[in-house]
Amino acid sequence: MGLPDPTIGLDWSGYIGAIHEIFHKNALKNPDAPCVTETASSTTPERRFTYKQIYEASNILANQLHDAGITNGDVVMIYAYRSVELVIAFMGTLAAGATITVLDPAYPPARQQIYLEVSQPKALITIGRARDENGAFAPRVQKYIDEELSLKIRVPELRMSDDGHLTGGEVDGKEVFTDTESKASAPPDVLVGPDSTSILSFTSGTTSTPKGVLGRHYSLTKYFPWMAKTFNWTSDTKFACLSGISHDPIQRDIFSPLFMGGELICPARENIAHERLAEWFRDHKPNAVHLTPAMGQILVGGAKAEFPSLKWVLYVGDILTKKDCAALRKLAPNAEICAAYGTTETSRSVSYYHIKSHAEDPNALDQFGDIVPAGRGIENVQLLVVNREDPTKLCSVGEVGEIYLRAAGLAEIGLPPLCFFLIEPC
Repeated sequence: MGLPDPTIGLDWSGYIGAIHEIFHKNALKNPDAPCVTETASSTTPERRFTYKQIYEASNILANQLHDAGITNGDVVMIYAYRSVELVIAFMGTLAAGATITVLDPAYPPARQQIYLEVSQPKALITIGRARDENGAFAPRVQKYIDEELSLKIRVPELRMSDDGHLTGGEVDGKEVFTDTESKASAPPDVLVGPDSTSILSFTSGTTSTPKGVLGRHYSLTKYFPWMAKTFNWTSDTKFACLSGISHDPIQRDIFSPLFMGGELICPARENIAHERLAEWFRDHKPNAVHLTPAMGQILVGGAKAEFPSLKWVLYVGDILTKKDCAALRKLAPNAEICAAYGTTETSRSVSYYHIKSHAEDPNALDQFGDIVPAGRGIENVQLLVVNREDPTKLCSVGEVGEIYLRAAGLAEIGLPPLCFFLIEPC
């Protein structure tokens, strides 16, 4: 296969609907199917919730946000915790027509304040267990919230009981959801389109201040049909939830099963550790997982437990080495590996390099040096390597250059010069 031709047209049509709308259809079609499972810890039992329970809880939240005046384009900040409540917060926010953004309790107060300054949320949802484990906001963060934000609503303590009852905590002596518990059967009547904003993600900030990037509903769901076909994901697929709370792969962890009608499995924090994580995979049998190479090293480091039920591993977020792949294949002989590449601005990973499982091809890694390639663009996406000095020129094979992506992309907040390509490679 030759170099990609940047002059050909790519199909960016075919909007298939918003992710929360697709989730709603799955919930109505299979209400009793398992949706989210929180596996047991040393102190808490396993909790399993159906599509109906998550759907109804998210409708209560969505109606509460809507009744408070949250509308299209408003940002809802979620003080997050890997849990069923995070899924409810995501779905409820989107069903209200608003835009999700996540605040990681583990971040330093200065970084949390930057996220608030950039996003200017109109609603703040605090997941109860995030506060339980991390405490209240730092004084400087709380001061910024109180004095600088114009919040329409606060949900101070979002919790889902074992039997599926949603509470939001008290505001002015009244339970937040008192007036919307009766609205669990349907979301508010809110229209979102392909260009409506769904997610506000942040760049890593390794070279400067973190930048906020708005994702569209179109971009969010565009590639799921391709993924379902390529990876054979169905409603029977079980997805592990391991990504960092504020790292954009958490979106893939959550949205992939909800799109497919599958199940999301959340490990207890104590199980995300060397040796224990492999045992968790063996015991709970997820079929698919998104991993950074660093998380992959935690999964295999010192581990002896094999987990043959794992079928797909999508590595994202950093350079993937042959050594990483070899270590995984020893413990997960049936797992096919996809080295994926994308940016915050593309909303999803948009390139892939496929490595067959050890069971199918024991010698699949022999062709590589130390590093696994980023691969090629997925359907209707191009990866172009352009000359650093003259970005209008494509690099030849073997030349070092910069990566350009042609895809259904996004735009950054408040930085117009960075929101479009200034040149067209040819």
